[in-house]
Amino acid sequence: MCGIFGAAVDGRPLDRVLFQTVSGVLAHRGPDAEGLFFSPDGNLGLGHRRLSVIDLRDIANQPMSTPDGRWTIVYNGEVYNYREVRQELALEGAGPFLTDSDTEVILLAWRQWGPQAVNRFNGMFAFSIWDQQEEELWLCRDRLGIKPLFYSITNGLAFASELKGVLPLLSRKPTVSKHAVKTFLHLGFIPEPGTIFEEISKFPSGHYGRYKNGHLELTAYWHPDRLIQELSSASEEEAIQSFQEGLYSSVRYRMIADVPFGTFLSGGTDSSLVTAIASDLSSQQLKTFSIGFKEAKFDESQFAAKVASCLGTDHTSVMLEEKDAMPLLLEMMATFDEPFADTSAIPTMLVSQLAREKVTVILTGDGGDELFLGYGAHDWAKRLSASLARPVATPVSKLLAHGNSRFKRIGHLFEGAGFESIRDHIFSQEQYFFSNAELARLLKDAYQTEPYSYSDPVDLARQLTAAEKQALFDLKVYLKDDLLTKVDRSSMKYGLECRVPLLDYRLVETALNMPVSLKRRNGERKWILKKILEDYLPKELVYRPKWGFSVPLASWLRGEMFFLIETYLDDDLVDAISVVNKQVVNDLIKRFLKGEDYLYQRLWALIVVHRWMKENQ
Repeated sequence: MCGIFGAAVDGRPLDRVLFQTVSGVLAHRGPDAEGLFFSPDGNLGLGHRRLSVIDLRDIANQPMSTPDGRWTIVYNGEVYNYREVRQELALEGAGPFLTDSDTEVILLAWRQWGPQAVNRFNGMFAFSIWDQQEEELWLCRDRLGIKPLFYSITNGLAFASELKGVLPLLSRKPTVSKHAVKTFLHLGFIPEPGTIFEEISKFPSGHYGRYKNGHLELTAYWHPDRLIQELSSASEEEAIQSFQEGLYSSVRYRMIADVPFGTFLSGGTDSSLVTAIASDLSSQQLKTFSIGFKEAKFDESQFAAKVASCLGTDHTSVMLEEKDAMPLLLEMMATFDEPFADTSAIPTMLVSQLAREKVTVILTGDGGDELFLGYGAHDWAKRLSASLARPVATPVSKLLAHGNSRFKRIGHLFEGAGFESIRDHIFSQEQYFFSNAELARLLKDAYQTEPYSYSDPVDLARQLTAAEKQALFDLKVYLKDDLLTKVDRSSMKYGLECRVPLLDYRLVETALNMPVSLKRRNGERKWILKKILEDYLPKELVYRPKWGFSVPLASWLRGEMFFLIETYLDDDLVDAISVVNKQVVNDLIKRFLKGEDYLYQRLWALIVVHRWMKENQ
């Protein structure tokens, strides 16, 4: 796991001192080694910060070039099946191999097969390859977007693993995107390809791109919509066995490392299953890590401890209190470079820091909810798709507006019944952010851009249920640009590599075409994962209510963190930033303090925007 960056310009040499500066900006992603490469004319530069995980020798450092000097790579991530790909290359006479690293395998595979090589890779990756002979620069990102990649083509090409790595490479100060601000207030994050800046984009997942003569040409090599097929005719027993074998294969791949590894263990279904299989495969006692909260409503650490005891892991847990969260809350805002409202980044940062003291690689349980209908939003998608929902939506919404906090929140959900863009509306309201209708009242005229809109895919090989359509939105948007972003920045801040077994593309392709009956049965979410988990844990630990991974932000904002509201939603600052109408903001604050708890996320999103604007404008 590493940090990469680079730039290509015409007619002028790159500033090498500036490249050294960018290397320092990304040092947290790769504390073990750094390297720079420049083309003979000085118009192309590549940079790398290394976190050593496979082949720890200096010879495996990057940038790495082929012996003839034609091809050079900088790479962030892991290709888990690199040994098999290496064998294929050897059979075709490719080589010689000078290292035992996956970096060299990617480089020689690209030399041998060109961009089609990416279809052979199983892993998480973002890389750039320079072809000196053709004077072409290639960029590539993994199928699910597990590894980040940002780029700009305003004056030549500049790219980096994080937004903060691109900014110094730009020739002028970038412009804040008003559409991105509006979208953030709706979703709590800024989805691909957007960023907070007009001039910088997120490189699309499942794509590679060729940059030549000032033009970047993007090509998609993988997309979940294209994978939807007719459902398998396999029996239930066959489906369960096949999927369990796939899980073992995925976890086994992700245990390949020349450094210590462990797992994040929340005690929930996904992390418990990954931990159980990793523990079964490990030749030594597995290290596990969890975090708890002083507030009992949010504390799942007791279940993590019970799972760890059943599986016999070496378990470490830490308790997060409000006083501990305060500095992390402000640190979090700086870590993500652009507005990002997922406060579960706070415990993720804390547990990452804890784990890094003992291991370098961590397996996580991310992806289970999106693939196996684990969210309440999937239930709402079904409810709001019912034929009776549309005609009663408006009166029901108005009626619930006079109820308690919970009823008012549900009322906002019904406001979206019949919307063409129903997926993002359901997500937004399930996460307690602003609906598009609310944004029409909240935002100043300058920020009344086109609302974010997601449309369900058409012309699929089979018809999806409403819940499946909502889950597909989660996979393509929420998982990639919120959850995976959270884990990457929170862990790489401490030089910790996180691997995601449930997002092995083979498992994703299987899950996308799995009958709903295997995902949801008798009200039990993620049924197949729990059925497999029965082999490792007692049923009382398998079948229990979902807790989620969140922090008690509502109570914190009423307590010691109320100063954030006073500081960043102050009338003078709101007027100075001039994004939202202060009267609407003041009304939200009053309603929140009077007991409308569900408004806490809306206030938090406003705090994040105003703090970011104050720090960056």
